[in-house]
Amino acid sequence: MERAVVVSTAEEMRRLYPSVLAKTFALTRNLPDAEDAVQEAVERALRCWPVDGRPDSPEAWLVTVAANRHRDRIRSSLREERRADALALLANASPWVRIAVGEAEVARGWKDDLLRLLVACCHPALEPGEGAALALSTIVGLSVEEIARAFVVAPRTMEQRLTRARKRLRERGDADGASPEDATDRMAAVLRVVHLLFNEGYWSGADGPPIRADLCRLAIGLARSIADAFPKSAEAAGLLALLLLHDARRGARMSDDGAPVPLPVQDRSRWDHAAIQDATRLLERTLERRDPGPYQIEAAISAVHCRAPTADSTDWHEIASLYALLESHRPTPSVRVNRAFAVGRAFGAARGLALLDEMPTDVGPFPYSHLVRGTLLDELGRLDEARISLGLALEQARNEHEATQIQARLRRIGASAPSKE
Repeated sequence: MERAVVVSTAEEMRRLYPSVLAKTFALTRNLPDAEDAVQEAVERALRCWPVDGRPDSPEAWLVTVAANRHRDRIRSSLREERRADALALLANASPWVRIAVGEAEVARGWKDDLLRLLVACCHPALEPGEGAALALSTIVGLSVEEIARAFVVAPRTMEQRLTRARKRLRERGDADGASPEDATDRMAAVLRVVHLLFNEGYWSGADGPPIRADLCRLAIGLARSIADAFPKSAEAAGLLALLLLHDARRGARMSDDGAPVPLPVQDRSRWDHAAIQDATRLLERTLERRDPGPYQIEAAISAVHCRAPTADSTDWHEIASLYALLESHRPTPSVRVNRAFAVGRAFGAARGLALLDEMPTDVGPFPYSHLVRGTLLDELGRLDEARISLGLALEQARNEHEATQIQARLRRIGASAPSKE
């Protein structure tokens, strides 16, 4: 029974952690100090709640204890060593089961404590990408492996980056900006975090459900807060439109038996067409500002898909043109692969394959590049080469659902489809 109580307490810690950290940070205005105080509050809860019972308001209890510990630290200038059990709990936490999921009303704009916490993580003292990775780890609770997949790097490399980022942020020790105007130099990193967060929710790299609706809702909530706090940012509005357009199709992305449904064969009557219209209007107003950026372009690509009544009526020529424009803003392997697929649909598989052939041979653990290459080779009748590319995609599949789809394509072209180990 005692073990069950401890497990229940730990689960509650995971659920409450992000809101408690955000509220504590609002008091301390210093992320390392807030993390220290919350971790001590968690340690005390793990020790006291199984004995004394759960308080009436666990979140308020944790915030109060964390605030008191922070004040004690200031008065005494003590830096006590954190207990290993608290660190282990927080390392495995999944605090994305958070405010946006459990609460009906959440403060938006600059009053959103979670947004302020996100901005603090994206400190300009950090190297490009470090702030985004730190935020995904600290606020969202994604594992090192999940963050590494998002950045297409090895887990060990990502672990080293996170360690350096936390050390650099602790050495700086200064607070975040007091207003949105003070945080404009962090906008690129902040938007990137929210985009990566939504992508992980929309197609999870972990085994289990491929769609994590909690992460999608969390990302959209943060995107709304960013758009409210930075109304002059066309890219903030573009990102919100992009996420809303993607999310409007979420209801059709899974079959009744839990299998992923690719876009071409989705039941479009299950899309949220009212949400699509609202997001499209937001995008149109944003594009009228004549300040284009990659998130606006991505949203425009999504809008082309959404306005097509059937898969066959998709305007692939427009999508190919938009991907060419996107690549001029964001010349990454993922954009090139998606552009190649669109070009293949618009102008033939040979044209798309030629674009892929221009890519560097080593693009990291990016299975989609092999999948697209295999698909285009299949359409050209080059089946032996297609099997090789699809086999590489299978080896690098991020989860069982992705592997199942690749195996089905291999079987269709008459290749053996071994189970992914």
